[in-house]
Amino acid sequence: MPHSLSSRKRIRQNATGRARNRVIKNRIRTARRAFLEAVESGDLDAARERLRVCEGLLHRAANNGPIHRGMAGRLIGRMQIRLNAASAAN
Repeated sequence: MPHSLSSRKRIRQNATGRARNRVIKNRIRTARRAFLEAVESGDLDAARERLRVCEGLLHRAANNGPIHRGMAGRLIGRMQIRLNAASAAN
């Protein structure tokens, strides 16, 4: 158990931030899954829209801290590659 008031406050702040980060990461995972499902089903218009949504979530998360900027860029790049490959196949 923490003894000082500041350490008690820090524990509360960590719990709040952890909960906020978990929500953001879950939204990103859900958006990526929806994008991948759209690509695999061959619905390229829906995939483009879902990529746009997912890109916004990733940029926002990278700017606010839950994920690293490099990770956001890497995920966006991989999704772009997958969309381009699906477009070329059709």
